[in-house]
Amino acid sequence: MVHKYNCWDQGLMGMRVGGRRRLWVPAHLGYGERQVGSIPPHANLIFEVELLEVLTRDD
Repeated sequence: MVHKYNCWDQGLMGMRVGGRRRLWVPAHLGYGERQVGSIPPHANLIFEVELLEVLTRDD
C-alpha cells in the first residue's frame, strides 16, 4: 500500500486550486495481490480529484 501514496504525490504535483484530475493507479502500485474491502486483488484504482483549497501547517 505504500506505493499508492507515491502515486498520489506524483499525480497531484503541480495541481492548482480549482483543478481536477483523474489519477489512474495500476494494480502493482496499489493494493497488488491483496483484496481490500470490496476492491478485488489485482485491481487498478481510479480516483477523481478536485483540489478545493491548500492549507499550510499553520491553518
